[in-house]
Amino acid sequence: MKKKFLLMMGIFSVGVINAQHVGINTTTPQATLEIISTGNTNATQALSARNTSDNEILSLRDHGALGLGITTSNIRLDLRDNANNSIIGIGTSSQTASQAKAGALKYDTGTKALYLSDNTNWEKLSANVIKTYVVADIINTSQSFLDNTSVNIKNWRVQEDLLGTFSSSTGEFTAPRTGTYTISVIATFSSGTVAADSYLQLNLVSPATTVKCQSTYNKAATFQTSVLCSGNFQLSIGQILKPVIFHNMGSAKTLKAGYCNLSILEN
Repeated sequence: MKKKFLLMMGIFSVGVINAQHVGINTTTPQATLEIISTGNTNATQALSARNTSDNEILSLRDHGALGLGITTSNIRLDLRDNANNSIIGIGTSSQTASQAKAGALKYDTGTKALYLSDNTNWEKLSANVIKTYVVADIINTSQSFLDNTSVNIKNWRVQEDLLGTFSSSTGEFTAPRTGTYTISVIATFSSGTVAADSYLQLNLVSPATTVKCQSTYNKAATFQTSVLCSGNFQLSIGQILKPVIFHNMGSAKTLKAGYCNLSILEN
């Protein structure tokens, strides 16, 4: 029994000593875990990790390229897995630019901006974001504006819309991001009868604010009527801004082609 116990202790001791360094494809590991791969190019793979669905979640190629969610990568770190979750989280740091070395990136929670180290200073990164710019006019005059009725101005002809945020058919603008937007609209009715003490009102309507502009008429007559309105609106992403007409001039009206214009600018 004593001999068996000593034999077991010897085997256990050897196992502990050998377990201090584990080598794969090497008998002399220099690290706690050392793997010697079989190649040195992108054609062969050094390490792979898969989940229970047999999807590869990590791939290290033999030339040093690491892919997360992507099998073959030609760059040092690749997260482009086409799964709509390839996001890198950048954290903050108290290191100086020289400590972090040139090319390091950090996020500042105070200024809410990214900074890049040039080995001397942390330089704030800025982006030239394409801002909203919409220009439209009316050439389709089939829409009717009934007396004492609020009606959205529709059927615009879009001449410029950099971000595709304006619907020509509905006349509605959708904010692509949270910010301040300036809108200016001029609406002109074709010549027709105008009742005494009546008005033409153009409303610029957002979820939180409505700007109202009026043209008033004291005497009854037959002529062309027009109203101009503009305003600044603070919109959240996805909120809608639209022009709406209301009048009480006594009869249905139609817009005059070439005399109605809209512009929207992101500040």
